[in-house]
Amino acid sequence: MKLNKNDLLQRLQELSPRERVLSVATLVIIVFYALYLLIVAPIATDKVLLAQKIKAQQQAFQYLKKISADVTELRKNQQSSPLKQEGQSLMSVVDVSSVELQIKPAIKRVIPEGVDNVTVWLENANFDQLSVWLAVLETKHGITVSQISITREPVNKGQVSAKIVLSN
Repeated sequence: MKLNKNDLLQRLQELSPRERVLSVATLVIIVFYALYLLIVAPIATDKVLLAQKIKAQQQAFQYLKKISADVTELRKNQQSSPLKQEGQSLMSVVDVSSVELQIKPAIKRVIPEGVDNVTVWLENANFDQLSVWLAVLETKHGITVSQISITREPVNKGQVSAKIVLSN
């Protein structure tokens, strides 16, 4: 069935005034609803998603500020020279401290690079425990992080995989 403009206008003229008003009102409602679905609804959805992302970023920022304050406090309480034990290698310090701070199960590989560097690979490590472990290594043993690459685990929240180069 093919309708052209004249047929539509003729059929509209054949309707009673009340039916014409109802038809036009229905058409206006459909047009406004389509505009709402095409313009307003996606913008409102994006606004909600952006607000959630901003809130998550703010929480992460507050958490990192807290960790930073904790590290600063640990540095203040640290004695002038690190408590590094004589004769203990970098590998043994990493091994002992990882056991003490319960990060050892996440360590998958440790490779020494000379006397002063060690590369450590971790998988499914708790981010909080990793942060504390790195702070303890620096404050108690004078071991610093030369390079670090951290990837968030997509399945487990709060879990990360990391490659860390530690220097004595």
